[in-house]
Amino acid sequence: MNTNENIQPISESWNNSYMLGIEMIDTQHMKFFLLFDKMQILYNNHDSYSEISDVLNELEKYTHYHFNTEEALMRKAQTSDYEHHISQHKVFIEKIIDFKIAYNYHNSILLEQMITFMRKWFLMHISDIDRRYVEPVKKYLNEKDNENN
Repeated sequence: MNTNENIQPISESWNNSYMLGIEMIDTQHMKFFLLFDKMQILYNNHDSYSEISDVLNELEKYTHYHFNTEEALMRKAQTSDYEHHISQHKVFIEKIIDFKIAYNYHNSILLEQMITFMRKWFLMHISDIDRRYVEPVKKYLNEKDNENN
């Protein structure tokens, strides 16, 4: 059964308003908040510019993992706004590419831009766009669980 009883917030930025009630996805979303926390720490501590590269690479890698998971669930659950959701994911991936280019050009406000984008993304995407697939995905997962029992 997919519940969130065992999920413990591991990020300073996370709050339960981001919970979708799908444990796998909620756990993955929390990972994004950890990356967001890392960005804020780097920004607040004025740490080495080279550390931004590590966060960007981790963000890029994790984004592909999470989006693949989410898109597979949406496909299997036959959600109605699948194509729109994928287009939103593409925007995020393109933004990471833009950040990597900006990093290569030593953009002095890159971290600030990343933090601003991520904050908006969490508010818009997780709180609104992702909520649209919750019902069909939960239904799919429950049916799958019932078949396995």
